[in-house]
Amino acid sequence: MLRPSAGEKQLGWVILRALRSCVAIGAMVGCAVLFGRASAAQTDPRVTEFLASLNRTITELAGQAGSQASSACGRIVASAINMDAVTWSALGQMWERISSQQRAAYRAAAQRWAVRDCLRRNQDNSGHPLEFSGVREGEAGEHLLATRSSEPAHTVIWRLRGSGRVRAVDVVIDGRSMILSLRDETKALLDRNNGDIDMATEALGR
Repeated sequence: MLRPSAGEKQLGWVILRALRSCVAIGAMVGCAVLFGRASAAQTDPRVTEFLASLNRTITELAGQAGSQASSACGRIVASAINMDAVTWSALGQMWERISSQQRAAYRAAAQRWAVRDCLRRNQDNSGHPLEFSGVREGEAGEHLLATRSSEPAHTVIWRLRGSGRVRAVDVVIDGRSMILSLRDETKALLDRNNGDIDMATEALGR
């Protein structure tokens, strides 16, 4: 059974409720209230570089399709998202019960899933960079970076962590967590495959 850890219950769900309120109130007003209106230049330089690096790749998506768009999304997922943290959180207690080979296979499948999601969300991407909405300090040195895009229109919250270069350990798009989406998809695949993680992993990676 996939369910949130005690840490997620204590911190993650609180954060998600706050982030969803940001979307519910309205992207500009809600994020301004929740995250403040400090400029990007006033934030941790690592957060500023994260957004700048992300936007350099996003501009490459404009008008792209097929393998070129897939390649750009692959670079975004690989550089911006900590898939080790995402997959560990998505599998929950099952992570401890599977082998290292199964973990590696699941991580690779989840990365392909994330690239497909990136492609789907950016099929009408005009190349406009993400706009900085605000940033808030989380627990244990985390940064919650609020951004928004215009074409296509999304409110995106990046939960950033890292002792050196920061990467996202979760991404909340229009109020929906990447971790929860992956967890729900994995649970559905496990249910359809009699709890077989190998078959569920294979289906996730297609």
